[in-house]
Amino acid sequence: MDETTLLIAFIAVTAVAVVLQTLILAGMFVAMRKMIERTEALQARLNEQALPLLEKVRGLVDESTPMIRTVMTNVAETSDLVKSQAVKIDGAVTELVGIAHKQAERANGLANRTMERVDHTAAAVQNAVTTPVRHLSGLVEGVLAGIGQLAGVRRERQRTKAVPKDDMFI
Repeated sequence: MDETTLLIAFIAVTAVAVVLQTLILAGMFVAMRKMIERTEALQARLNEQALPLLEKVRGLVDESTPMIRTVMTNVAETSDLVKSQAVKIDGAVTELVGIAHKQAERANGLANRTMERVDHTAAAVQNAVTTPVRHLSGLVEGVLAGIGQLAGVRRERQRTKAVPKDDMFI
């Protein structure tokens, strides 16, 4: 092939490539245009619906911010008050437990002393009652033995002596 033909073929291939690039760019332009239209429609819908909602939310946040601060302040103050009251209650409970412990010790000591006194009194009463009763019992037995002896002598005189008294003991 000669040079001219080759040059024409090369120019034709280049022209086809340029036309093809132009068609691709035209397609990209059309696609971009459609995308811009959709984005504008979406932006318009967003402006109509979402922006008023965002403004309402901002208004609610602006309105509730002072109330939230007040609530947080109240919670902090209440927490401090509860802590101080808990410390006071702990002190009072500790004091009451100490008092109750002391009272329990006193009651225990009182009960122990009372039981000791009751035992001592019972021993003293027993000693005071049984000693005279023993003495009286011994006296009564002596009198009875004396009366028995006198009565036995008379009986013995009436009976004949079969066995001497000393032989009866083993």
